[in-house]
Amino acid sequence: MDRRVFYLGLTRLIRASGRVSSFIFLPLIFVFIYHISFIETGIVLGVAILLMSAIQYYSGILTDRIGRRVFLILIPIPAGLLYISMYFTVLYRLPVMLLIGLFYSTIAINALQYPAIQASIADVTSLKQRLSGYTEIRVMANAGAAIGPILGAILSVYGFQYIFLMAGIATFIEIIILYFNVKETYFPSKIEYLTKNDIKLAYKDRFFILFIIIGIIMAFVLRQRGASLTLYAFDFEGLPILYLAYIYSLNGILVVLLQYPIFKLMNRETRPVLFRSVGMLFYFLGFIVLMFSKNIDYFLLSMGIMTVGEDFVAPTTQTIITSIAPNNMKGTYIGIYNLFISFGSFSGSIVGLYMLSYYESATATFWLLIAMSSLVVSVLYLAINNAFLKRMNLSIKKKISSYKKTSGQ
Repeated sequence: MDRRVFYLGLTRLIRASGRVSSFIFLPLIFVFIYHISFIETGIVLGVAILLMSAIQYYSGILTDRIGRRVFLILIPIPAGLLYISMYFTVLYRLPVMLLIGLFYSTIAINALQYPAIQASIADVTSLKQRLSGYTEIRVMANAGAAIGPILGAILSVYGFQYIFLMAGIATFIEIIILYFNVKETYFPSKIEYLTKNDIKLAYKDRFFILFIIIGIIMAFVLRQRGASLTLYAFDFEGLPILYLAYIYSLNGILVVLLQYPIFKLMNRETRPVLFRSVGMLFYFLGFIVLMFSKNIDYFLLSMGIMTVGEDFVAPTTQTIITSIAPNNMKGTYIGIYNLFISFGSFSGSIVGLYMLSYYESATATFWLLIAMSSLVVSVLYLAINNAFLKRMNLSIKKKISSYKKTSGQ
């Protein structure tokens, strides 16, 4: 495996160690420090998702036009400064609109960088190594995700503001490592230069459009494992903040422990869409467990089951997208996909929290509805599995034919 994959993964680990807590505890800061309602919190988080994905759409196109390094090195610098500004905002209890504005600014900058990271991995790995590359990145990122919530919970004892200070420091460490260890991975040529007509072709890619539609539904469902689960555990079931850290840290720990064994299972057959279907079945079971959650044990069991599902789903996302995308459109496809599934995440934030408050006296019904939605997504992925396999077989035949022509055989 290319050494650049390791350094990209290492910086994801550092980034997650610093930033994951800010996403986990931000809903609590809004609700319990600034006294914003559940619905208002959902709207703030939902708008952040739309903003992130809209920017990812354009940054995906730009990274295919000008390369990856500028997005890896220069773009994160303001992010570090913004996190430190959030530290001072919460410390001095400055207006909530300032905190929201700074939060949106960090979202925008992170969105500029994300497609470049994902496309860089595709640049330095072969099609055969790609799932392995994304798996390695994911394991290291989740090692950070396991560390981050515990650090965040410890820091929150002294004040929630220290979570943002930690995120700012981690960002500057990330920049230094990338600067010295990851050179440019993609140099667009005149032949491969991305045009508007190329972008239009992505919207005519039938399989890609189907994949996006299912992804929108999936994003709605999986969003409930974020703010909905956090506020449900803390406000409805009365779990301490440290218990929340245990729940989300378990997610990171299990990814580190289970992702490679699951990768070996998936790597035996090139069926990433089928494995996404399997993963959604585990999410279904995890949400079913939440119907009966009365103490920390149920939450840990649910998170454990859903993490297995995540291990099947998460690495295959970018693998599938970069496999079907033309060489000069990897970042573009990633950006388009993220833009459209953001509508699922956006509605998941708002509708999910509204539903949770609506079913306040019957939360089991809420989790049952989410579980059944997971099952529907699983069936839909199963339905398009053969279409993906045919697409890959056709792609391989074209490459063989092209090779024979150029070699004179």
